[in-house]
Amino acid sequence: MMCQGCTERCQLGVEPAMVITLIRNMAAESGNLPDHFAEEARLFIDTGLSFPKTGLTKKIRKEMGLDDIEVKSSTLEDLRTIIERTRLGRIKLER
Repeated sequence: MMCQGCTERCQLGVEPAMVITLIRNMAAESGNLPDHFAEEARLFIDTGLSFPKTGLTKKIRKEMGLDDIEVKSSTLEDLRTIIERTRLGRIKLER
């Protein structure tokens, strides 16, 4: 979990949450990535969303008076450029 509770409680200023994040990043880059994280990353890269857009999502958004989520193709292109230039672009996400 990344609740930051350990960092808030640390009296030495070690920032354990940052250490955990760095270790998780290193594990992911070496191919040790839980399937559900890889699936979420693939969805994000393909759609710009980190959750599936379902009929229920559309219904709830409509009930709340929110517009349907549409990610422009230019936004997806920008997103893919950012991904290629950051750590996410180095993670192998093949199925």
